[in-house]
Amino acid sequence: MKIIYLGFLLVMPLLISAVSFAQKQHEMSLVSPYFPPYTYSTQQQVVGIGPELIKRVFDHAKIPYRVTMVVDYGAAVHVLKSKLADGMFLASQNSERDASGKFTLPLVINKWSWYVVKGAKTDFSSQTFKSRAGIGTIKGTNTAKWLVKNAYTIVAQPTEATVLAAMLKSGRIDAVFISEAVFEHALDAIELADFVKVVEIERPFGIYISHDYLKRFPDSFDKINQSIELLRKN
Repeated sequence: MKIIYLGFLLVMPLLISAVSFAQKQHEMSLVSPYFPPYTYSTQQQVVGIGPELIKRVFDHAKIPYRVTMVVDYGAAVHVLKSKLADGMFLASQNSERDASGKFTLPLVINKWSWYVVKGAKTDFSSQTFKSRAGIGTIKGTNTAKWLVKNAYTIVAQPTEATVLAAMLKSGRIDAVFISEAVFEHALDAIELADFVKVVEIERPFGIYISHDYLKRFPDSFDKINQSIELLRKN
């Protein structure tokens, strides 16, 4: 298993080279967005919940792979659509991603949650809240797409949960809608005590395997799902 981190401006030429090399080595090329604690970098290594799970799944399935981390979900989806990667993780399902790949069994459950300052009285489903409240979320995520689909007003889309927390605390936004693990990983217990959480949706978080890869290796999807099932039992 090999891991690479790329800033998006460098993604295209380097990914083309990486994918070409991976194909020669019969490795699956996987792309993952920066999305701590699921995927992030430390000491020039890509780490997190996602890479740890991927290693266990693919080692058991005996499928060699390499990981490239990009800046956000928008970049990861673009890479998959452009056929510069064979798969993407960790991801929740939507129709845009379904056009490029097939979604595996879930590895974990991602809780999409609201955060507001303590003491705020909020009806998140009310029309008044939807039309007047300024919402923050992480750029390029399915939480952002869900907010747009359900007619909420997004006013902030940074790539860091700490930025959203600071904006919420200072009153620059009225609420944050985000993956629970992402928001709570970014803050310590004292900082979290300033906010109230309400879980809105629980969504499966899994892997997308590209349709092109599955045409070349039709047995791989079942192998990966069988490995995920075994992982979930242990």
